[in-house]
Amino acid sequence: MKNLVTIFFVLSFGLNALAQQTRDDINIPDILGYKTLKCDFHSHTVFSDGNVWPDLRVREAFRDGLDAIAITDHIEYRPHKDDLTKNHNRSVEIAKTKENQYDVIVIKGSEITRKMPPGHLNALFIKDSNPIDTADFMTAIKIAKEQGAFIQWNHPFWLKPVFPTKDGKPTWFPIHQELFDKHLLDGIEIVNEREYYPDVYKWCIENNITITGNSDIHDPVSYFFEQDKGDHRPVTLVFSKEKSEEGIKEALFAHRTAVFHHDSLFGKEEYLREIFNNSVKLIKDKAIANKGADLYFQVKNNSDVPMTFILEKDDDDFKFPARLLLPAQKTIVFSVRPKSKDIAGQKELKLNYFVKNFLTGPEKCLKVEFNVTTDLK
Repeated sequence: MKNLVTIFFVLSFGLNALAQQTRDDINIPDILGYKTLKCDFHSHTVFSDGNVWPDLRVREAFRDGLDAIAITDHIEYRPHKDDLTKNHNRSVEIAKTKENQYDVIVIKGSEITRKMPPGHLNALFIKDSNPIDTADFMTAIKIAKEQGAFIQWNHPFWLKPVFPTKDGKPTWFPIHQELFDKHLLDGIEIVNEREYYPDVYKWCIENNITITGNSDIHDPVSYFFEQDKGDHRPVTLVFSKEKSEEGIKEALFAHRTAVFHHDSLFGKEEYLREIFNNSVKLIKDKAIANKGADLYFQVKNNSDVPMTFILEKDDDDFKFPARLLLPAQKTIVFSVRPKSKDIAGQKELKLNYFVKNFLTGPEKCLKVEFNVTTDLK
């Protein structure tokens, strides 16, 4: 009987262990009445040149804290085509079987894959991938658009011999201007895999084009990103009215996105400021000390985005920290030092910093202010 109980316990534990899966949530706050959804709009499976079965992409997305993922297998490049169906919709159909189980939205997409120019473009939110498989590039784009697609230009500065660019720089070719003028280009990746394209970010700002940052993952995610060391895939933050495919689509067309990559945020000032304001709290904003002594304050970060602060300038009477490092989900203590032992009484101070890793433009950081009160006796 004792052996039977032991066997039952082992089997029960094993079955529970198989059923249990964990999720590493990405804690970035909701803002401006919108839900902050974490999305990846570029991934591949064995149905093109990826190395995983489609439903694994959904399980990975759940584990990585994502709300939505797009399956975007290549239309034209299918090295496994002799072993798999020619139906371009099949990878999404398989992935969608896990959609409800993991509460991860699966978006149907296809990557229209041509030499540069025009390069590679994802058609997202399409209904049927098969008609897009046509020789003429503009025809393929128009067919996708007729299905209501959001067209995203992928890795415009992909430095590989098979994908050259003009003069070794990201180039906005005439075909891209034509796409933009005809409303056939809606978004551009400013981050792809581990690469960030500041020049492309500038294009998006100047032309009010939606920015995205995506993994373009082909292998299992854990093979490419060292998640046990805090490494994570790039994520597009979508500020959506609701957690739904239609909500995400509406937000993308309305340009309500930001990008989370390598512990940095990229996006419009209005969005990054709200993320900051809803993440960071000065939990000790008044300090009392003897004349000439340091005064200590505390600030807390409730988000998963670590922050680096660079001082704009000192006060006439007090010296501020030139640099502050505020880790994710941590509280730090920092000090303010009077420049003279003769300074006494209360004073309201404004500490102005630039958040180095909150980029509202290629060379522009978010400026923030901490207001504290000193009282020297």
